[in-house]
Amino acid sequence: MILRSSCPNIPLPCGLRPLLAAMVLLFSLATGAMASSGPPPTIQSVAMLADPGGQLTAKELVGREDAFRPVETRTDLSIGYTGHPVWLRLRVSGGAHGASEAVLRFVYPLLEHVSLYRVQDGAIIEEWRSGLVVPPERRAMAHRLPAFPLNLEAGESATLLARVESAGSMALGVELLSREAFQIANDREMFWLSAYVGLLVALGAYNLLLFVGLQERVFLLYALFVGSFCVAVITANGLGPLLLWGGLGEATARLVTLGFTLSAALGTLFARQFLNTRCYAPRWHRSLRWLLVACLAGMFGAGLLPRRGALQLMDMVGLVTCLSLLACAITCAYRRVPGARLFVLAWAFLLVGASIFALRNLGIIPSNVFTLYGIQAGSALEMLLLSFALAARFNTLKRQKEKAQAQLVASLKTQEAILEKRVAERTAALEVMARQDTLTGLLNRTGLADRAAAAWRRSETSGSPLAVLMLDLDDFKPINDRFGHATGDSVIQVIAGRLRHQIRQHDHCARIGGDEFLVLCEDLSGLEEAEALKQRLESAIRQPIRLSDDTAIRVGVSIGIGFDESRTLDLDALMQRADAAMYAHKRHEQKRSTSP
Repeated sequence: MILRSSCPNIPLPCGLRPLLAAMVLLFSLATGAMASSGPPPTIQSVAMLADPGGQLTAKELVGREDAFRPVETRTDLSIGYTGHPVWLRLRVSGGAHGASEAVLRFVYPLLEHVSLYRVQDGAIIEEWRSGLVVPPERRAMAHRLPAFPLNLEAGESATLLARVESAGSMALGVELLSREAFQIANDREMFWLSAYVGLLVALGAYNLLLFVGLQERVFLLYALFVGSFCVAVITANGLGPLLLWGGLGEATARLVTLGFTLSAALGTLFARQFLNTRCYAPRWHRSLRWLLVACLAGMFGAGLLPRRGALQLMDMVGLVTCLSLLACAITCAYRRVPGARLFVLAWAFLLVGASIFALRNLGIIPSNVFTLYGIQAGSALEMLLLSFALAARFNTLKRQKEKAQAQLVASLKTQEAILEKRVAERTAALEVMARQDTLTGLLNRTGLADRAAAAWRRSETSGSPLAVLMLDLDDFKPINDRFGHATGDSVIQVIAGRLRHQIRQHDHCARIGGDEFLVLCEDLSGLEEAEALKQRLESAIRQPIRLSDDTAIRVGVSIGIGFDESRTLDLDALMQRADAAMYAHKRHEQKRSTSP
């Protein structure tokens, strides 16, 4: 009958199917004696009744066959998110030869509450409970699926009523198996589920050890991603509530949503790190940041929203995450990011499995062995391929690092030569700066001494006289007091520019104090040429200086000349003579300004 299935519940990679088929054949031959004892118990008919108010009881439904709608195909049992209880009426019959012990089980492990009632002669004679949130010790059978034992006499028919209630998607596929067939199917499923969980635990532990040894963050993210996914899957398969956390009760469904949304968030972080989206795909890096925010919002929704809304949000987050990461990986593969091609293949497998899982939860596709366990098969292949991709990426990056180191070593000599050249240039620049006034760019005392020494040597060779002009700005302090030192510095810079513009090409101008300047003149024809330069400087300096607020100020100047026609004086002597002449001029100007 279409409602009964005893095939293995986990789809496997194509390469393993022939091997599995051979194993199943040998196992079937080995158990042929048990199977050949007679026809197995069967489900003769199934009918369904929706209970929107959730008020119906089993006693009320006894004898009300007209209230149930017959179920013709397996698709009718894929209800999706209903939000209310659903009743099933099943007619079953025992085997043809002798009494038989049978097991009725629902093939979907995420059914939260399942109550089964046996009806005989218009009365309920037996009642059982099971479901994901029911503690294992209170279930009819301590099994990961809602399963119920039935004792049927030879040829006996029985009527069963089943009330199923769940906040999530409901797939009501049922099967009636003999005790022997149930044990064989259970052993087979537990073997593959254990192998699957063992694979995830091994991959997570291995990559965690790699993180400890290599301190590469990508290995830690992968280990956390695998761990959260493993918790979600073993909860969704009923193994976790059966063996580890059976006392969570109603919170079990929230653990499923929390595990899957957390794995979506960690998978997003892992993809950003693995694909190096910050470098190779900046737009995707920003988009995945928003996807991460959505995943974190889904985690909060797992704890705050009603269970039905949280499960639907989980499905949407899972689908969007898989599609987004696959598109991002395809972009990175096109840009030749190390390991991106394997990442695309791995995420494609998970996308197929997660899509089947989500679409089955939403009731879009029917519930069967492939849709129930497609996510396990897809995720197992994805985890293996991602582990290979991590190794390939690590090796690629290692080779790139070695190549870069070799190139670095090869270019060290060139870089060293360039560095030496730059150091020499910088040293020369510093030497120039050490001889310049930082505010005006004119010579300072050190630079003036160097230029003077060279000028004296040239004077001895050419026989031309030297002259020094000492300049002191008049009434400069009031400018600082009235307008501030910043304005005073600007005035000094303007004066320096005017001096630089007025002196001859082979003269040397220096700033030797706050408002004191010196001009060293060589190759003079006589004192008259020095006097002419003095007049030009006085005229230029006394011109108005316009400030930033359009205020105009004038600066006076006193200039003294130290002239050495005999070429017997050194720089200090000329400076003293010029300084004396400058102060004599300053006193003369002061007397003239105060005389009546």
